[in-house]
Amino acid sequence: MSGLGAEAYRVQTGAELGHLLTWLGPEDTLRGMFFRSLQDAMLTLLGEAAMEACLEEVTGERDFVDFFAYPAGDFLRMVRRAAWLMEERGCGGEETLRMLGHLGTAAFLMSPAGKAMDVLASGTPRRVLENLPMAYQMISPKGGPLSVTSLGPTRARVNFSRDVLPCAYLEGLLEALLKKAGARGVRIEGRRVGAFSSEFLLSWTEGD
Repeated sequence: MSGLGAEAYRVQTGAELGHLLTWLGPEDTLRGMFFRSLQDAMLTLLGEAAMEACLEEVTGERDFVDFFAYPAGDFLRMVRRAAWLMEERGCGGEETLRMLGHLGTAAFLMSPAGKAMDVLASGTPRRVLENLPMAYQMISPKGGPLSVTSLGPTRARVNFSRDVLPCAYLEGLLEALLKKAGARGVRIEGRRVGAFSSEFLLSWTEGD
C-alpha cells in the first residue's frame, strides 16, 4: 500500500479487520504456526502481559500446534489486539501487520512443509512465486485459489480469490518470501478488490 498517511493507515487497517471479522465463517481457518508466531512476537516485544492480552481474544484452544487448523477469526482478533498494543508504543497498525506477516513467513519456512517448498523453489524469487499457490493451500486450508501472473523478469501480480488476512499482513508475508529467495529492492502494493479477494503487484531486483 502506498500514498496514505499514518492516520489513514490506522483507519484503513482497523476497517479492514472489522470487515473480515464480520464476514468470516466457522469454515475459515489458519494453521497454528501463525498463532504461535504472533504469540512469540508479543512475548518478545512487549512482554508476557501483552501476550496474554492477545490470547484473551481466542475463544477456543490456546495451545497451538503448527499444522493444526484454528479459527481465522481468533487470529484476526489477536492481530487487532496486537496492533492496538503496538500502537501504544508508537508503531503504526500497518507496520505491525507487515512485521507479523514477516514472522508468519519465518514460522512457515521453519516447518517441514516450508523447508520442502524452499528446496523446490531453488532459492530464486521466480520459483518461489511459482510454488506460492501450493504453499498458500498449506497455510490456509479453506482459502480460495491463488494465482500468480508474470509481468516481466522481476515483476508479478498475485491474486487471492479468498483470503482471510489483512492486506498489510499479506504484503509482509510476500516480502519475506521474496527476500528469503534473494530478492532486493522489493516493492509490493496490495489492495482489496472484493469482500475476500485481493491483488498485489510485486517488483524486485535479483540478488548478487
